Amino acid sequence: MQFLADQGFQVVSLKEACRRLAADGDLARAIVLTFDDGHRDFLTNAAPVLQQHRFTATLFVVTGRLGDTASWSSVDKNRELLSRNEVCELKSQGFQLGSHTVSHADLRMLDDAALERELTDSHATITELGETFAPFAYPGGMFAKREREAVERAGYDCAVIVGGRWGNGPETDRFLLKREPMLASDSLNWFKKRVNGFYEAHYLIARARGIETR
Repeated sequence: MQFLADQGFQVVSLKEACRRLAADGDLARAIVLTFDDGHRDFLTNAAPVLQQHRFTATLFVVTGRLGDTASWSSVDKNRELLSRNEVCELKSQGFQLGSHTVSHADLRMLDDAALERELTDSHATITELGETFAPFAYPGGMFAKREREAVERAGYDCAVIVGGRWGNGPETDRFLLKREPMLASDSLNWFKKRVNGFYEAHYLIARARGIETR
């Protein structure tokens, strides 16, 4: 984490990033940290480290499964999720909340009525928890034009996807904000190169050769 400060990066909230995009589009050396699903180990493992470095982050929680387990997971369906009280505790510590729907459903598979319920009910819970800025993360990164438009209609302020290249600028659709995925298996060296743009050239070369890459 000290690496970010040493390299001149500033960790900002998603709300601040959206404000900057609307104002002048300048997010140079700015990083937003987001965590999907609302796993309970964020409270025990990630939060203390982030607080130590005074970094903020946005937690995209599955509002209908607070205090339950990640039943949608292909890795560990018994992984514990944050309870409502724990989410409120984290919010009091300065972390922001966002919506990851009510049930972590694949939005593309829902009819229009079910899609609206997943979005509006989750939005209502996020605002009940005290958030005045409501961001959204598409479960599994799965969406199409219908889902993107439904998110905007449901009253969200922005939405984030999984993946994307070259960062976000004034031309970026605020309901399709790009993110770089980070896995537990990723090394610190990989992270350093990623945030400094090293892999962008790697990606272009691989794509030209027809090679799939993250």
